[in-house]
Amino acid sequence: QLFEAMGMMIEQPEFNEFAMPCLKKIADELKGRYPDVPLMVFSRGASFANEELSKLGYDVVTIDGSVDRSTARDVVGGRTGLQGNYDPSELIVENGKTVDTVKQSAKELLEALGTQRLIANLGEGLGGKESPELVNAFVEAIHEESEKMISESKSN
Repeated sequence: QLFEAMGMMIEQPEFNEFAMPCLKKIADELKGRYPDVPLMVFSRGASFANEELSKLGYDVVTIDGSVDRSTARDVVGGRTGLQGNYDPSELIVENGKTVDTVKQSAKELLEALGTQRLIANLGEGLGGKESPELVNAFVEAIHEESEKMISESKSN
């Protein structure tokens, strides 16, 4: 995965002028050398760039928590898969979160983004306060709910 870790520090015109050509060059070079290796890109805090990033040859665009799930698929079209967008604060017991709330929020992620061409992941990194039990509940809920949704779609 390629990170543009400081995307939020660059205004959109400058991002398009300076960062985007570099991200394109990197995608071209890596895909030229390793055409069968999936390539992911994440422009932290610069979700305005996701549509253009999806046109650069990457296989997956990672979306942070600021991305509206209802439009995320439309933004990247059928060009790439998606990764991310789950709020890590959902994994913190001190925030009132439980296994049941994690299961519900994981289901909501899948309902909004679908099960196909999705890497269910966080919209940002773990901060250290997350409960291992709730992290495990997230992983299990994604597996269980996606299997259920896929099975239901096949029977319809």
